[in-house]
Amino acid sequence: MKKAILIVIDTLRADHLGCYGYFRNTSPNIDKLAENGILFKNSYSTAITTGAGFTSIVTGLPPIKHRFYNTPFNIPNLNYLDDTIPTIAQVIQMSEKGITTAAFDNLMNFSSPMDHLVRGMEYYINPTGHPRKHCQLIGKKINEKLIKWIEEHKDKSFFAFVHYWDPHTPYNHPENFHGIFNHKPGNLDDLKIEKAPSGYEYVPGWGKIDKMWENFKMRYETTGEEYIAIDLYDEEIRYVDSLVGEVIEKLKELKIDEETLIIITSDHGEQLGQHNYFLHYKIIEPDIHIPIIIYCPSLIDKGKTIDGFVQHIDIAPTILSYFGIEKPSHLEGISLFEISKGRDKIFVEGHEYRGIINGKWKYIRSYLRAEEELYNLETDPVEEINLAHDEKEKLEEMRNTLNDWVRENLKNTPDPLWEEIGKWASKWSAHFKHEFELLKPKPAFTKYREGDYEDRK
Repeated sequence: MKKAILIVIDTLRADHLGCYGYFRNTSPNIDKLAENGILFKNSYSTAITTGAGFTSIVTGLPPIKHRFYNTPFNIPNLNYLDDTIPTIAQVIQMSEKGITTAAFDNLMNFSSPMDHLVRGMEYYINPTGHPRKHCQLIGKKINEKLIKWIEEHKDKSFFAFVHYWDPHTPYNHPENFHGIFNHKPGNLDDLKIEKAPSGYEYVPGWGKIDKMWENFKMRYETTGEEYIAIDLYDEEIRYVDSLVGEVIEKLKELKIDEETLIIITSDHGEQLGQHNYFLHYKIIEPDIHIPIIIYCPSLIDKGKTIDGFVQHIDIAPTILSYFGIEKPSHLEGISLFEISKGRDKIFVEGHEYRGIINGKWKYIRSYLRAEEELYNLETDPVEEINLAHDEKEKLEEMRNTLNDWVRENLKNTPDPLWEEIGKWASKWSAHFKHEFELLKPKPAFTKYREGDYEDRK
């Protein structure tokens, strides 16, 4: 009886996991899965924001195709996924293979509910009691429901979608996981310092040494006191890692671990002070480099690492392939079982941004602010040196590649990125006028909506 568990750990950066090279012991259980499965070194979100990321995961499509860009957590009637776009759970149900589907998630608590996460789910299990609370959900509440459900369905084929909010804010992990990490600002002895080929020193996962937010504090919700924010973030990872460990132990106890595919990923990362922002807004590495790890003892060689690019859109085809379900023609991703080298380039979207990573080069475009950025990730791993003015030929090449991709996907239809920016800004204006001022479109707004993607003069 084949089983698959897709675990999406909200706001989890790849570079804060041991298996991706982090210097702190944040993820012993996930590291073991990676050691005995396949780790995709250059795994990326298809989009930032929770809504866009989760929608790409469950549909196998980029936002430019599924047209769901925002995360409507506090604004009613903002956006919905087109009913003609099936989710992976719907495809599984339509296969009529007798696979039970279940979700352990509370995104339906948003003011504008992401109801497409319910589509195709035989069970939708929401452990949150309060109808307006979502990211406050602590992971043990998920496991209380999940582990009991696994016990009850151990003799069936099933697909379980599991969403842990940790390590998203607020930081509310149990006290026995608090104090594991304790950085002293100004003392670099407990940090790993590397030197970028371009010359500056940086701490992997923290940023350039002279720009780290090492003294930035946030509240630890359990006690109400403030602590170093990155310490709290890493403790949240250690906590959610323990929850993953509980699930693995239960599968072993029930003797179904050999027949269960496990996929670990995240919807997006967290900037943690890099580029002068703590949360997640921009398509820089801290926000979009997320883990993708697959584990299944009956199918996978141990300890395999793949260097090429993979993305969210590859997850749905992987699960369908595992169950022997033919991939629908609309899916753009590739089964991770079939990827030996990965892609040579990928496209990412989110908020006002689109970007492309091609080999060592990354190009970022702000459609709203008419700004461009170009980074060499090989020599400048924390994206400190914008080469947009120094590498004109490469800039034009990357811009043209992105523009071609946009045109090919739109096929003369309106650009959903602009539609969502306008919708979001107008809705927010009724709630937070100061936010709307920041989001007011610049003069070239109409030009871009009409499909002219050439560089603004």
